[in-house]
Amino acid sequence: MNTKGQITAEYILLLVVIFIVLISTSNIIQQESEKNIILTSAQIGAQIGVDKNGYAMYYNDTFNNYQNNYPKLLKTTEIKVIKINMYEQDKDIILEVVLHSNSYLTNNEKYIVGSRVNYYVRKTISETFDLISTDTYYNQIYTENYKIETKIVKWV
Repeated sequence: MNTKGQITAEYILLLVVIFIVLISTSNIIQQESEKNIILTSAQIGAQIGVDKNGYAMYYNDTFNNYQNNYPKLLKTTEIKVIKINMYEQDKDIILEVVLHSNSYLTNNEKYIVGSRVNYYVRKTISETFDLISTDTYYNQIYTENYKIETKIVKWV
């Protein structure tokens, strides 16, 4: 019965179907893996930004500005990273960090702390993917598949 090579053709057809399934799922797995790496790097960067605020160490001109305008930022302030929201629109990923502080901070102080946290989020993602940024503040990051930006930090 098997003198016509039918079993061999069935095995080849089965291998072709398996190969097509593997190729189609590998792209999806790669994109999901990249998003997971982006989110993990963002969490690490947010924690670094919060820690930098906890050290309350600044450059001279920043220190002088804070001493005159925002003296509360010269003292360590307990800030916690609550979560990081990831929004995806086509090939754009927008990250929103949610922070909480037990200390009272004015809107300007929250903006300064949030800007620092966002900077370290973008910087860490850029370093994770070994990207060279032409922008000092890492405002837009382009990975292989995505453009990454950050929203203004949300405080709860």
